[in-house]
Amino acid sequence: MRATTFLVLCWSLNQAVLAQTSSNTELNGARIHYEVAGQGQPVVFIHGFSLDSRMWDAQWNALAKRFKVIRYDIRGFGQSARVQAPHAPADDLKALLDHLKIDKAHLVGLSMGANIALNFAARHPERVLRVVAADPNLDGFMDYTPELFAAFGQVFGLSAQHGWGKEAQEAWLNTPLLKLYTADTSMVAILQRMISEYNGDQFLNPGLAPDYGKPSTVELLSVIKAPVLVLVGEKDEESIQRIANLVAQKVPQAQKQMLKGAGHLSNMDHPKAFNKAIMRFLK
Repeated sequence: MRATTFLVLCWSLNQAVLAQTSSNTELNGARIHYEVAGQGQPVVFIHGFSLDSRMWDAQWNALAKRFKVIRYDIRGFGQSARVQAPHAPADDLKALLDHLKIDKAHLVGLSMGANIALNFAARHPERVLRVVAADPNLDGFMDYTPELFAAFGQVFGLSAQHGWGKEAQEAWLNTPLLKLYTADTSMVAILQRMISEYNGDQFLNPGLAPDYGKPSTVELLSVIKAPVLVLVGEKDEESIQRIANLVAQKVPQAQKQMLKGAGHLSNMDHPKAFNKAIMRFLK
């Protein structure tokens, strides 16, 4: 086989692996936007609060070379339907897996996405292979720092007074949860774009926040059967460090890893280290 023919064949195979489909489907009465690429064991990426599936751009092609990757916009965010009432995000995830005919999947979630992944793993253990809980936030956790409470209070206050406009968006971008420390300019641009295009509904009406059900995810940690990798940015806010330690202590098959130099959005702040850690764990 000539070298040029071999290179063309390799390029064609690579493009086939990375071939991507993007679609919208009705799940539990709401339009959900999702994307699928690659082949192999399924890996579902679950984004953080006020963000959308674009936050996983730095992971998408890298993992699509070895896995079937799925990312979606949680109800109320991105291109999915806006929220009209409290909803159960674990139910939407289950409906998405059913729609895609996926029996079991790895789950990779960050912050709110980690909460959804852990909640789902506790309630549907038969559907989960492994979980990456990055910089997790958890319903039922109460030991937040006064500084984080104050940061959220400022954004809620500005949203109530002036709507989800430039002032509230800038205040949100300046909170410890959205600060990027080592990210390149492309990641900064993606983050700013996601916040500017977010509808702000959950800040304007806290009653629209996801409903994880009872018992809370904090109370369910000890029943999670899947192996869990807890990733946390070295510079993440103290409240999130406490949650990461709690998950690592309570989940029977949990291990914790710190990502040096990264903040709360560790996958965007330090994508190479993040990708290396999850690839090693998922193998």
